[in-house]
Order: sequence, then C-alpha cells, then structure tokens
Amino acid sequence: MKRAIVLADDRSPRKVNGSGYVKALAKVSGLPLIIRNLRTLHAAGVEEAIVVTGYESRQISRAIGRYHVGIPVTEVYNPHWELGSAHSVISAADWVNGPCLLVPSDHMYPPSLVRRMMNFPAPVDSVVLAVDYRMDEVFDENECLKVHLSGERAVDVGRSLEVPDAIAPGMVRISTHLVNTLSRVIRDADLSVLDCLRAMARQGRIRTLDVRNARWISISSPQARRDAELLLQLHGDTLETSDTGEHALLLNPGPVTTTPRVKAAVGARDMCHREPVFSSLLDSVQRKLGRVFGASDQHEVLLVTSSGTGGMESALSTFVPRDKALLVVRNGAFGERLAEIARAYDINVIEVAEPWGDEIDLGKVERALVEHPEIAVVGMVHHETSMGILNQISAVGRLTRRHGAKLIVDAVSSLGGESVDVERDQIDVCVTSANKCLHAFSGLASICVHKDIWPTIEHDKPRNHYLDLRRYRKFMTDRRQTPFTPAVNTIMSLNTALDELLEMGVENRWEHYRRLNERLRIGLRALGLSLLVDRRRSSHSLTIVQVPAGMTFQDIYQGLKDRGFIIYECKGEMAGQYFQIANMGALEQAHIDEFINALTECLSEIQSVERVQVSDLQAI
Repeated sequence: MKRAIVLADDRSPRKVNGSGYVKALAKVSGLPLIIRNLRTLHAAGVEEAIVVTGYESRQISRAIGRYHVGIPVTEVYNPHWELGSAHSVISAADWVNGPCLLVPSDHMYPPSLVRRMMNFPAPVDSVVLAVDYRMDEVFDENECLKVHLSGERAVDVGRSLEVPDAIAPGMVRISTHLVNTLSRVIRDADLSVLDCLRAMARQGRIRTLDVRNARWISISSPQARRDAELLLQLHGDTLETSDTGEHALLLNPGPVTTTPRVKAAVGARDMCHREPVFSSLLDSVQRKLGRVFGASDQHEVLLVTSSGTGGMESALSTFVPRDKALLVVRNGAFGERLAEIARAYDINVIEVAEPWGDEIDLGKVERALVEHPEIAVVGMVHHETSMGILNQISAVGRLTRRHGAKLIVDAVSSLGGESVDVERDQIDVCVTSANKCLHAFSGLASICVHKDIWPTIEHDKPRNHYLDLRRYRKFMTDRRQTPFTPAVNTIMSLNTALDELLEMGVENRWEHYRRLNERLRIGLRALGLSLLVDRRRSSHSLTIVQVPAGMTFQDIYQGLKDRGFIIYECKGEMAGQYFQIANMGALEQAHIDEFINALTECLSEIQSVERVQVSDLQAI
C-alpha cells in the first residue's frame, strides 16, 4: 500500500492566520494546509495517510473531519511531540512496513512531485530526499533545509549550512530501516528527523531527487502565505506544471483570473433562487453594481444569465422601438456584432462605419441623426477589444441627448477597468459582463437602465421571451427575483468580486489597470516588439502586439502556454499577424514580471532575444 506520514505535531513560533499557533491549520486560499496536503496526496495516488498530531491535536482532528479529502486518514497522537519530530515518526512506526513518504503539513507540493518521490528507486537502507537547485527562487531560504551534495547523494544537511548546493523542499521517502534506527537511539532524547538525516547523509545513505522543475513552498511566515496565494493564483490549486493550459494564468480579454476569495464564493453554499436569501443577494449585487456604473436613483440594474453578447442582445431587442431605427456606430469586430444582432431581429439598422481602429467621426454621427429622424437608439462599443481602443462614449452621449435619441453602450470589456459613468456619459442603457474587469465568473450580464427609456417601448410587442428586459424588471419590482433560473453561484462570485472592487475603490482600480498596462508595454518594447497603440485612445487593459518576422502566432501561443500563460489571437484580417495580451482580472505587478520573463524565454527559443530581467522594470 502507498502510504504517507504527515507531520502535524508541532507548535508554530509565531501566530498563523485564524488558527493560533497551529501550523497545520494555517489557511491558504480558504483551506487549511493539512487539508491541502491530504488532497494532494490523494491526487498523487497515495492510498492512506497517517497524520501524526501533537500540539492542539483536537483542533486538527476536527478540521480533518470537516472536509472531504478523498483518502483514508488515520490519526496518531504523539504525546512526546515537544521532544522532536523523530518521536512523531516512531509514533507512526506500525504503518511503516515498506517505502513510505514523510511530509510536513506546512508545505505545499504538486501531485506530480509526490508521484516521483514514490517511484524513485533507492536501496532499502537509504532514504530519498527531494532537492531543489533553484536556491534563488526559494521564498524563504532561511527557513528551509539546506543540502551539500556529492553527485546524486547528500553528504550533509542542515538549516545553517554555508554555500549549500541545493534546498530541500521537506519531502522525504523513508523505510523501516530509518524507523528502526530511530527506535534504537531515541528513548527520551530530544531528537528531530533532521538529526537522523544528517547522520545518514554522512554515511552516504541519502539519495536525492532533483525537483527543480516542480513548484513547492514552505509556509513559514505571513509573507510566505501571501506568496503561496500568488502561486495558487498563477498555477492553479494543484501547483501542477502543465502544457495543456489547465492551470494557466489568463491574459486573454475574458474570462479572467479571479482571486481565491472569489473562487471560494462560488461554492460557498447552495441556494434556491426563489428564497428570500437570494433576493437579499440580488439586492446586494444590484446596489454595488449601481456604484460601479455611476448610477443615480433614476437607474435600475438588471441581471441576465448570459454572456456579454447576450446582455447586448437583450438591450437591443428590448429597447429599439418596432417602428424606429437603430444607429450603430462601429470601428471593430464587436461594433459589427451589434449590427448583426439587430438585423437578426429585423431591426432597421443605419451605420456609421469606420475602418477597424479608426477614430469615430462625430460629424458623421450627427449627420446620421439629422438625416434619419427615425433613429430612436444609438448603439456603440466603449472598449473595442478587437483593436484595443476606447471610443468616445461621452461625446456620442451628448449628441444623442441633443437629438432626442437614446444611447446603448457595450461596456462589456471596460466597466470596472476604465472610466465609465452612466450619468456623466449620458448613457441610457449600459451593458457589462461579470467575467472581465469586474473579476467574477462567466455567465452573467448586468444591464444598467435609465428609467426614462421604458416609456419608449411601453406598447411594443416583445421580440423574444428569455431576453425581454421588461420581464426582468417586473420580476425584480414585484418579487425581487429573476424570471428564470439565474446563475446563482456566478452571482455569488460577482457579489464578492464587487466587494473587492469597492474596497479598492473604483478609481483606484482604474489606476491599477493603468499601471499594470504601462509595465506590460515597457517590458514588451524592451523585447523589441511592435505594439499597435494609440496613446490617446488605447485601453488600459489590453495590448495588441505584432507577431515578429520569422515567427508565427501559434509558436508564441504554445510557448507561453507551456509556461503557464494564455494569450489571444486577434480577429479578422489581423489574425495571424497580431495577438492580444490583456491585463484584466486579478493581476499584480508580479504576474506581469513573470509573463515578461516567460515571453523572453519563449522568443529566445524561436530566435535569439536579449533577456529582459525583472529588475529592469522596478523603476516603473
């Protein structure tokens, strides 16, 4: 049987979050470390875990019983835990009848590392010690075990070794030989596993396994816990290295990377959408969205379970009167989509069409409004992500108001990350999506509606059933609910994401995006890449990059995916020639720096490119 002994016996020298001095119960991304360890062992194929407890054993036992870990767990109490970890290993001696893993409860590892340790060949009288040669990348070197090596053997181990050859992540494969040796010498001695490993190293009986390509971390301090949160955000809940994009950081323009807090909110509870508790949740989300939209008491916020495109379809199909026309102002792929949606409903569409990326000619917009009095509604995109530009919604808002028309704005890729204010910009209907600059999950569109627009369609027959916003308004007014089953858990995620946004401050979020975008573009230019940037109109959440000569988008895409980053190919005629890098979502400067280093490595594989160090970006 494949077994692992998990040491959860000692007392932390400093307080840990939410668990006093119990290291095993320190929480990272909402889960106690002991639970993360047990789930990792299960994912790696370990068939039974022996958890040795000591300090505050009852707390640990309660935590194990509270969570599903997927693996049989036997708890063993070590009454002599204060005498050293060797006593804890002896407490579990009855379960060591062959090779067995020994892991600390305050580290995090990927399942692949566990599997490699279990399968690594070694004599029965030796132990296998995982070692990492990347000492400059260890989060807290002072807290880690250091190793002197001779070939593949450890010749000395200790926490204060000078000029070590490697760092030990803390995982050891032991056997009955180690346990028997400990039993003979320990008695009442204050002895640690480290003492025994040091003796075995000097006897040449420690084989080492190079794990420099694995991600692991020792949670030894509050800063290490924050670093662990970052690692999980970058590489997924298992820290697994993957070339499938399964645990990649999303640098595409939605869906975006979300915080652990938002992820936890999705599965926080099961909720019926016809209960008062859901009505309270809906009220909370609508109130917070109103603040982000810049809404007044004359606005209403409605939620539709759909993508951002579905939200735009609901707005266009609901608010363009049947005997009137829609003016579509467009200069990119998503503006074209507005016209496609409207024509699918046989709406009379008039267009002011500019080449992709060109600035909207306000004179043309005004002429269209004058020459076509049948225009009742103007539709346009704020952040045209196909070109990475911001369109002048405020100027168009003034024109529509002057000519008695209503303005519908697609703010799907801008609300939360760019300056949008429905009052200031005179927007009558503003649509956004949860999974972009709001940092929540996919599947929810939010529509902010000024009350003055409802009378314009009062007597019109609905064009559809599910997306008719009059139905949503009535259910919200009469019942504080939605007419159809909503994406309840996505709404939970949005509620938490909005808390994070408002805690930061809406304008501070805009500034955060600006700084990330500036840092990204400096790094890209330092690599010699050409950017499609209009400084006056470029968004602060998306950068369009030209594929360098002699390379293909697919080569760059795959190289970055192999390193844990997802980028996007441009649309239309730009496909293959340009690609998009979004800095939307729960990203920090460290993410941008890691991406620039990954892109440098990727381009270097294709052709020689001078490496840009993260230190080159520190002055930003």
